[in-house]
Amino acid sequence: MRIPTQLTVLRIVLAAVFFVLFALVTPPKTEWAIGIFIVASITDWWDGHIARKMNLTSALGAFLDPLADKLLTGAAFIAFAWQDYIPWWMVIVVLFRDAYLTLFRLLADTQGLSVQTSFIAKVKTAVQMIFISVMLFALVAADGGLGSWLQEIGRQLKSPALLFWPMGIVTFLTAASAILYSYDNWPALRAVVSRYLLRHASQEII
Repeated sequence: MRIPTQLTVLRIVLAAVFFVLFALVTPPKTEWAIGIFIVASITDWWDGHIARKMNLTSALGAFLDPLADKLLTGAAFIAFAWQDYIPWWMVIVVLFRDAYLTLFRLLADTQGLSVQTSFIAKVKTAVQMIFISVMLFALVAADGGLGSWLQEIGRQLKSPALLFWPMGIVTFLTAASAILYSYDNWPALRAVVSRYLLRHASQEII
């Protein structure tokens, strides 16, 4: 396994560790969880940098890299909902979109079909990371980890009533990116549906 792929696998493991420290441990180890998230985010940049500089790209790495990103952001959103900061239904929309597109890419790859990433998908990812970063900042600030003068700001930022609206924007962009992704890659999506759904359904009827 090449170094970039090893870093990607490490990011997947760190996503699980982040979730355990943030959501399952009582009381939550917020500072440790945030440290883990930062390290995982750094590996996201580093594995791509190494792969491009040393020409170590691979089909496995190309599949695992976006999957690791989705698992990391998904772990953060689930952890926030677990602590009742954001609504579960919004998180489900995000997770469904990621599962749908991951499955779509996987099935398209098995048929040798290329799948293009839309611009709004990149905007969605940026907005998600901004939301998560602000949320993590608010949690540390609310606990007094950044000084008493930021403590009240942190408490306001992590209020579920306030978080509903920016998380609503994240949810909207996530749903919109799934729709546009499907539209931009309609020939590939049609081929996948025809191969794996319609043919399977016709075989069951026969």
